[in-house]
Amino acid sequence: MKREQRITTYKRTLETGEREAATRLHDADGKLVEAKQRLAQLEQYKSDYTLSFGERAAQGISGPALLDFQAFIARLGDAIQQQAMLVTRMELERQQAHQGLRDAAVRNRAVGAVVERWRAEDRTSENRREQRDTDERAQQSIRIAAVNA
Repeated sequence: MKREQRITTYKRTLETGEREAATRLHDADGKLVEAKQRLAQLEQYKSDYTLSFGERAAQGISGPALLDFQAFIARLGDAIQQQAMLVTRMELERQQAHQGLRDAAVRNRAVGAVVERWRAEDRTSENRREQRDTDERAQQSIRIAAVNA
């Protein structure tokens, strides 16, 4: 078995790994976009709710309604904080997935270069072998012709 054939299986494994890394990056991108959209929705909801509450408060509001508003805004603030932490985690996961894809691509290209170099060396060896065989046959033909002459 030629060297190039031996490493081809390994190269296929690397190619599969690179495809999987690309899928992980794609998934991480999607999760990050969703997390950012959810954060923006929560922030917009808080802003809208605060604005509408301000309008209602200007018309007069009871003490229990004010306490309910404050409790709701606090829970909404907690949800926003948790979502912001999720966005940060998703950004980190996306960065790691991107780095994983870059690393996989580098490994794949490096092994690909070795495969190509080995193919070229094998072709050169095969060409030399064929040339030697051709030269030997020519020499044999000359010897046979000299003996028959």
